[in-house]
Amino acid sequence: MTTKRMSRRQFLRMSGLAALGLSAAACAQSPTPTSAPPAKATAAATATTVPAAAPSATPAPRQPVTIKWWTVPSEEYSEQAQRKLVDAFHAAQSAVRVDISVLPESGFTDKMTTTLGSGSGAPDVAFFWNINWLPQALDLGPFIAKDNFDTSMYIKGFWDTRTQYKNTTVGLPLGVGANFVMYNQKVYDEMGVKPPDTNVTAQDWLSLAPKLTDKTKKRWGSDRPRGPFRAIWFNLGARPFSEDGKTVDGYLNGPGSVAAYTWLWDLVQSNSTPTPADLEVLGTEGTGPVDLFMAGRLANATLNQGHMLNAMKANLPFGIVREPGLAGGERWVNAWSITCSIWKGTKEPEAAWTFLKYWVGPEGQKFLMENGNLFPSIKSVLDRYPRANEPYVKAFFSLLQDRQVAAVTNNPWASAVLNAAKDVWDKVNLLSIKRDEIKAALDAVVPAAQKALNEARAKAGV
Repeated sequence: MTTKRMSRRQFLRMSGLAALGLSAAACAQSPTPTSAPPAKATAAATATTVPAAAPSATPAPRQPVTIKWWTVPSEEYSEQAQRKLVDAFHAAQSAVRVDISVLPESGFTDKMTTTLGSGSGAPDVAFFWNINWLPQALDLGPFIAKDNFDTSMYIKGFWDTRTQYKNTTVGLPLGVGANFVMYNQKVYDEMGVKPPDTNVTAQDWLSLAPKLTDKTKKRWGSDRPRGPFRAIWFNLGARPFSEDGKTVDGYLNGPGSVAAYTWLWDLVQSNSTPTPADLEVLGTEGTGPVDLFMAGRLANATLNQGHMLNAMKANLPFGIVREPGLAGGERWVNAWSITCSIWKGTKEPEAAWTFLKYWVGPEGQKFLMENGNLFPSIKSVLDRYPRANEPYVKAFFSLLQDRQVAAVTNNPWASAVLNAAKDVWDKVNLLSIKRDEIKAALDAVVPAAQKALNEARAKAGV
């Protein structure tokens, strides 16, 4: 995409101009005397007064435009931080006022779905994190062009995967996140095992996890992937459908997919991971993978940057590596950013854009980084992260340059295909299927998956 450098003015300033009335007075010119003898004296000339022009009326100052912003609190940006962001925005300009509503996540999703579906009552600016909401987002292209807004400031992978819908720019990407493997250095030291390097292979992982498992201490060597067709699947060559997004057969059941599901079967069979039943019980006790990892009961866990910060605060010795893959193979990352958009039904698009580009531009993301836990999606701001030189933070930053799974799966038909194939995932996790039956099981779900894909694409209008 060709972009122009962004102006340093990140917001619009509105001003009124007052007209000033000027009055003019005419002056009489003195007569020039002649050489002839004076004639009879004439009456003195009478001065003529020119009336002053009436001053024009001063226009009333323009009132600020008020827009509605719906948001949610999170580990990255608390309610307090976001309210302070609004205060900073108001201090920076006077043309736009923001009416902020901080909602619980479930309430936010419900209200957005309802208002966007009815075409009435939606906020001017909000997170558009549900891909089904994107048809209701305003095209930002004209605003970007008008302001020479530099979209190249955003990390490319996040711009490409989180801002586009049907070749139209419908949002700006706020913050970045990614999954990666965190290993507990204390456990490795205790078990006398060398930690993995950042390009650990899937086969190495199958050997590593059992070495770190100690059932007498209720310790597991590894957790399990959260779902199929994430980074490990892509690292092993699996794809849910063809590159054009139209064909399932030969992809969902292709060699790469069979290899990924077989790898999972081997990991489960190694008895070095918590079972779904284990995690269900632990979940009711308020203990999840991150809690087990922090307590030294999971030697390795697939976590994210928020968990990394928690471990840093706890002074836990740990390291970060990519999710397992093939030796010498391309590595993918399960990464995300939140799409921030303007509702296309807004009555104040200019005001909404003024706030959006502040919130998700350099000023807003820098503010949320410094007043919260946001990792900005703008590289020049991210580079100024206070602990950017920490080894784990460097490792995290390097992962953000890998190819993103979302480039393939951030569409309505990916979830439709995965739902159709869920039975295979469940059977492998429960070992209710034999290792050599995996290919046949995937073959069996292809018709249903193709039907689901076709329906999802038709509904999306592509």
